[in-house]
Formats: sequence, C-alpha cells, structure tokens
Amino acid sequence: MPPRGKIESAGRPVRIIFHHTDGHHTELDHKPGESFAEAVGYARAVQKSHMSPSPTDPSKPWLDTGNNFLVTKAGYIFEGRHGSLDAINHGRMVVSAHCPGQNTQPGIEHEQFGDEPLTPAQREASIWLHAHICHKTGIKPSSIHGHREFFATACPGALFPDLGEFRKAVAKALEPQPEPIPSGGGGHVPTPE
Repeated sequence: MPPRGKIESAGRPVRIIFHHTDGHHTELDHKPGESFAEAVGYARAVQKSHMSPSPTDPSKPWLDTGNNFLVTKAGYIFEGRHGSLDAINHGRMVVSAHCPGQNTQPGIEHEQFGDEPLTPAQREASIWLHAHICHKTGIKPSSIHGHREFFATACPGALFPDLGEFRKAVAKALEPQPEPIPSGGGGHVPTPE
C-alpha cells in the first residue's frame, strides 16, 4: 500500500543497521520452502503492522514500513520504506523508522525467529543487498551494525553473533573479480614479434 504521507529525503548514509523480524507471517504454512506469494504476504503483513496503532509502541502508527528492506527466509528482497531503493542507487537514503537515532541510515529486516540461523538463500541475498548498498553509498562493510548497538533491544537476536563473519562475506562480495581470459584463441596468447 502507498505511504500515508511524504517520505523525507536524507543525506548520504554512513552505516547499515541489521535487524530481525522476531517472527514469521502467521498465515505461512511453515513447510520447507516459501513461495513468492507467501513472501509477498509476509512483506505486506510487516507493512500493515508498522502502519497500525500498537498498544506496546506509542510511536505507531508509522506512515509506511519502518525498515528500508526485508529479506525473507527464501531469499526474496523487498523494499520496505517507499523510495529506499531509488535513494540508495543515488548514494542517499530516505528517513525511515527502524531505530531511533539511526533512521537516516538503511535498516534491513531479516525474517527470523528464535534460534533460527539465516537460510542459505537468505544469507546469500542479504550479502548481495548489503554489498549493493555499500557499493552505491561508500559504506564500509565494517559499518554494518546490529540494531542492539544503538537501541535497548535484543534485535537481531540469534543473528547478532554472526555479524563479524557476515561483514567479511560482504567485503569479499565487494572485491573486484578477475577478468576472464578471452575465448576464441584456445587460451593461446601470441608472442610479440
């Protein structure tokens, strides 16, 4: 659904905030695998929750999804706060609502609950997304932080201890890839005459 108000622009971000959702969509079948339709349903449920009044969070309702991106357990990536992807692609950010004091920095939610690790597809997608954001904005992988580092929360829960290895994986994804050897010559490089 569209936001309920104007999404404000922010400047160039300097860090990424790593979150977990601490739950799954109640309508998922909880069988292995997650269809695209289920992932879309989950992303919409997150947005609806963020845009609804909450008896436990007096700051809600928000004008849109609080986070900038969501990575589901099947590895689907969704834009949360409208305009986030366009802003990132231009080296900027939009104001969001995922962490007080850090809402001009990109916040990435990961579908996760309890002691679950990221699924392989989810981890790969999240590494790609973080590397894309770093590439477009100049953020260093060492500036990927857990939500709890800036706010009194357990978030990102069981995913927090792996952030050091996750940062290394993002840094590796940003390394230049070697140029392929041209084909057609059977790999033979002619000697200069």
